[in-house]
Amino acid sequence: VTFTYFNMKDPTVGGYSKAQIALRRAIAMGFDIDQLIKVLFAGQALPANQLLPPGVDGHDPSLPPKSLYDPAGAQALLDRFGFKERDAEGYRKTPEGKPLTLVRGTLPESWYREADTLWKKNMDAIGIHMEVEQKTFAELVNLSRAGKLPMFNLGIRALEPSGYQILQILWGKSPIDTNFSQFANAAYDAAYEQFLRTPSGPTRTAFARKMSEVAMAYMPMMLSTFGI
Repeated sequence: VTFTYFNMKDPTVGGYSKAQIALRRAIAMGFDIDQLIKVLFAGQALPANQLLPPGVDGHDPSLPPKSLYDPAGAQALLDRFGFKERDAEGYRKTPEGKPLTLVRGTLPESWYREADTLWKKNMDAIGIHMEVEQKTFAELVNLSRAGKLPMFNLGIRALEPSGYQILQILWGKSPIDTNFSQFANAAYDAAYEQFLRTPSGPTRTAFARKMSEVAMAYMPMMLSTFGI
């Protein structure tokens, strides 16, 4: 599964206030995953609709593989939660009336340049100013460990059938090298710990679905694709 994570300690995109949650959800709704799949994955991916991909124990096949892309809905959400005022260039301001700039970490590679172009186009369309911070992977890792990398995209594989490695990236007790977002939520943690204790079957899948629901609600990371 590939995803973009948000640093929950960053004052722009992090935190748990209604405005911060709305901003992250609007970002997810404003990014065209289907176009990303078409152009950069040559169609060889599906929109990620939950934390665990197909073929992994805990994946819920009843959920349709559909992206969150809804730019009109994203704009309405931003307006509703205080990001309505705009500057002279048409970019939105924070609810406090300050300039709003998203900083996306990226790598100096052609794939990332194409992805950055799509990100910039999509964020412009909903009135969000985005800047790209291009560094080496080692530099980005160091920024992430220091809690100074607002946004970055990564991928993770399930190394064994239950997929617990994927789920632990949002577990509050995971170290920062695993929980990149520094997300902490009691409902998520409880579901994760029950997932680990539960045999394969509908009950375990229900715990995985609960974790996906919490992740979608707070949006500490934006799910992107399941590879084919």
